[in-house]
Amino acid sequence: MSHNHIICKNVSFGYDKDHEILHNISFTAGHDDAIGLIGANGVGKSTLLRILVGLEMGFTGEVAIGEIKLTKKTLPRIREKIGYVFQDSENQLFMPTVYEDIAFAPRNYGLDAEQVEERVQHALDLIGIDYLRNKQTYKMSGGEKKLAAIATILAMTPDVILMDEPSIALDPKNRRRLINILNSLDHIKIIASHDLDMVLETCSRVILMSGGRIIADGSARDILTDKALLEANNLELPLCLQGESGTAWRPSPSPEHMHL
Repeated sequence: MSHNHIICKNVSFGYDKDHEILHNISFTAGHDDAIGLIGANGVGKSTLLRILVGLEMGFTGEVAIGEIKLTKKTLPRIREKIGYVFQDSENQLFMPTVYEDIAFAPRNYGLDAEQVEERVQHALDLIGIDYLRNKQTYKMSGGEKKLAAIATILAMTPDVILMDEPSIALDPKNRRRLINILNSLDHIKIIASHDLDMVLETCSRVILMSGGRIIADGSARDILTDKALLEANNLELPLCLQGESGTAWRPSPSPEHMHL
């Protein structure tokens, strides 16, 4: 297996020929990378994630996951390697109970009943939601649905986890829980989010997009403390780096303090 588990090379995409959303996107991701994908609304973050998981196929350029080139023929193999958490959990949960939702993918891949049970229990334990095992999904809160949606992905044991705005609509307790879960997962992670404080706590690397292009790709600390760079691309410093006057204070140089 190559050092780079994800290769995205010169990728461009548009929903119609006259309007490109992504322009010549190139980056690689290696094992254990935790990447925050940031940028203002409409810059192409969600579209890029959808391309990586094969939900949008009309792109030019090349995408490869674990040495498998992304094509229509390789989609089943690609999706065995990638778990994608939708921004809206309602789009991910469609079975009557949490157990049935988590068990759906393992069953679909032909695992026997014992293996399915092991996968479901492992995912429930990782997320800490065994108490939701038999709960009907329509009775759950938004935060519970988000955690259940993440569990459905972990039951597939993917190499790569893609998340689109995972902290949206979460209350502070469940947001903190999500951060702890993300930091505990030993997967390649790409997290598209406007929650720059969460990105700072969970990602070691940041890709900044603007106008469908990659503007910067570097360490989370370097990019998320660069006030001028962020403001030039319609973003602000993470709230934890803003003083009362809106100016940044110097973060501790300790990696442990920065949770990186």
